[in-house]
This record gives sequence, C-alpha cells and structure tokens, in this order.
Amino acid sequence: MRIVIFDIDCLRPDHLGCYGYNRPTSPNIDTVAKQGVVFDRYYCADSPCLPSRMNWSSGRFGVRNGVVSNVGCGAKFYIRTRNYGGPQPDNEMLMRRLRTVNAYPVSFSNFADRHNMFWFECGWAEFHTPNLKAGGEIAPEIHEPLMRWLKHSAERDDYILHINYWDTHRVYKMDASWADRFKDYPVTQPWPDEEAIRRHQEIKGPFTAQAQFKDGKSPVPLMPDAIRSRKDFEHVVTGYDAAIAYVDHHVGMVLNYLADRGVLDETAIIVTSDHGDAFGEHGIYSDHVNADECIHHIPLIVKWPGLTKPGTRCDSMLYNIDLSPTLCELFGAQIPEDWDGVSFAPQLRGEPPRKERERLVWGHALYTVQRAVRTKTHLFIQTFDSMGYPHEEIELYDMTKDPYQTRNIARDREDIVCECKDYWINQWLEEQRSKPHWQGDPFEAVLAERKAAKEHT
Repeated sequence: MRIVIFDIDCLRPDHLGCYGYNRPTSPNIDTVAKQGVVFDRYYCADSPCLPSRMNWSSGRFGVRNGVVSNVGCGAKFYIRTRNYGGPQPDNEMLMRRLRTVNAYPVSFSNFADRHNMFWFECGWAEFHTPNLKAGGEIAPEIHEPLMRWLKHSAERDDYILHINYWDTHRVYKMDASWADRFKDYPVTQPWPDEEAIRRHQEIKGPFTAQAQFKDGKSPVPLMPDAIRSRKDFEHVVTGYDAAIAYVDHHVGMVLNYLADRGVLDETAIIVTSDHGDAFGEHGIYSDHVNADECIHHIPLIVKWPGLTKPGTRCDSMLYNIDLSPTLCELFGAQIPEDWDGVSFAPQLRGEPPRKERERLVWGHALYTVQRAVRTKTHLFIQTFDSMGYPHEEIELYDMTKDPYQTRNIARDREDIVCECKDYWINQWLEEQRSKPHWQGDPFEAVLAERKAAKEHT
C-alpha cells in the first residue's frame, strides 16, 4: 500500500471548501474529500507545532510524552529506550512500528530541524530536510527534492510519503496575485466587526491587533501592518486564504503527477494539519497563543482505496493521537501498549466506532498555559498563566451559539464548569497518572520555569 500524507501547517478546516467555506481556496483538497471521508471533529491533543506532531508520531498525549510547548521545559520528550536499538517496544515511535511490517516511510520536512526535535525523525526510512530555513521555506523548495524522489519512486507500492508545507504559517510570502481569485468572493465571517476590532486595540501582547510585527511594518503585501479596522481584518484573512490556495496548488501538482504515473487511484491520501490559527478569537490575529477551538480543531480528510466510501463524513470526536493506532491497524502492525490513541479504522470503513467519546481534553503551553475540555456543545478553558493576555481563570463558551468565543458564560453555567473541571482533574488526569511510567504533569515544570524566570528578572 502507498500513502501520501499532506501535513499543512496552521490549517483551519473552516477555510476549506469541503468544510463549507465560501471561497475557492482548496479545489484539489476538495477533490480528495469527495473521494473519501471528511472528519468534522478532529482535534490536536496539544498545540502548537511541536506538541501536535509529537502527539501522532509518539501516539501519546503531551502530558505523557512531556511535549506541551515548543520551547523550554515543555519541549523535553519522554521516551524509554533500550541500550541499543531504539525505544522500548511498548512506547515505540509510529514510523518505527510501521517499518516492522515492511512499510517504507519517507518525509520531506524541515520540522525536526526547526524545533530541534530529532526524535521526530526516528524510524523513517528516509528523512529529507530540504534546506536549513527551519520553517521559512516555501513550497517549491519542498517540491524540488520531492519531485526528484517521485520520479524514481512513485510506482513503489510500500511507501508512506509525508509532505510538510509551511506556507500557511505566518508570514504569507507568496506573490500577492494568489489573492486575485477571491475578488468576487467576499469575507463572510461576520466577526470581528468594527466594534470588536476597536476593543481589540486595548489588548497587549504578541500577535494582537496592534502587535502583528515587532517593528510595526508588514514585510509582505498579503498582510497588513496592524489590524485597526474591518478592512485590515479582511486583508489578513485574504492573505491566509491565498496561502491556502498556494499550498493547494502544490498538493494538486503531486496528485497530478501520481495520476500521470498511473498510480493515484491506488494511493491512499491523507490531508491534515498540526493546528489552526486565530483570526480575532481572544484578540489574536494570524497566530496561535491559546487553547481555543480555532487552534485545536484541525482538518482530517482520508481517501483510502478499497476502504473508504466516497463523499462520506464522520462526526466522531477524535484526537490526532488516534491517527497512530489507525495506521498500525490498517497496515497490520501491533499497536504499542503505551499509546493513548484509539483506532478509527472502523469509521473509515463506515462502521460504528469502537469508542465514542463525549468530551476531549487538550492543552497549550507555548504562550498561555491552558487546559481545555471540549464537549459536543461547550468549550471549557482553565488558564494557569495568561502571559498578560486578558483571560479569566475559568472560561466557558457555548460553541453552538458563540463559535468565536466572545461571551464567557462560566458564571451562568456553573454546572457545566464543575462537570468539565471534575472530568479533566479527577478522571482524565487521574487516568494518565495511573498509566505505567508516569513522569509528572509537564505543565507543572513549565509553570515553575516561568516563575523562576520572573523572579530572576
């Protein structure tokens, strides 16, 4: 079996046509969606970039693998190893486990180099770091070595090809003409309006309305200097949409090449992301600093020949750590005992799930330090360090009525607050602590590190 995984940084599902977006940002991705399954409730267990990708590559929550941030104490990976020959089998890395059943994993990504997380490279048969730009590369720089590889290997029937694009991560560097396709498609997101943007001028901190760039000047035409008006908001949204269209074009190049080689119909395609980005939520624009819905909700689209039914959708509540056991099951590899995810292979087949979750727990610890509980209707967030952003310690949002998280109803719905807080502390966290080889909640180390830094200054 051959698989291509398109791993697109900072990709919000609600900006893709297959998730209902009004703009033609993603015609090639939408074509894949029509041929497979679109997952509507797929979330990263930890954000942002480093924690999320270590989720699925290790099969474990950040609270158990130690990676809950991009830097510092929160970026120390916990893994038990043998003296020789890699990790202990019960906490194996995903690609090493797939190698045991003769899969041939290949990655084209600067991710490990950018984040100094070389455990991510563990197990790949080939790991290509296209250059040393550490996330500053553009899609053609990924495609130059990628297309050379495909020229010689496209017809192999055993590869898992991981292609990582960063163009949708700020800053949007492609030519401004990529936005021209949206001239007849207005920004339809109703919020933030002018009044909300006016209020956002008072919020301080990185990536707020007045602090988009350190020197106050945008280095690219697709992003404004600051968000001072609805016009500026529409400017940055259009820049983001242009970036998505640019990546989608390169996705199409790969798909067309596979079609020309006569292997596309026999190739499984997965489209996903590490996390999303905020566009006004909590006063943040074009970045990821909170445990918000817009950050943790990510796309998952799977076309798997002979398995998935074209044009189907799945509303199971899933984590990105569920991808790891799913791939193992589909390849016939044994699932490591220490992994936290649950295979969603049944949902790919159109069968009932083995485990139907009623809620998820996720966390963020790069900027704010927050843990959240997502039910099917509400999002609960507990803040341990706001990093100066205007968060209350306890927040609750009705996501069915308030998708942009503008009204904290925690005081009005103390019953839901108590239920969510009890769940993550007394059930979810206790479950993680009860598993073998518990190392402690890495949030505690992050908070202690921040406290020490403040005392030092």
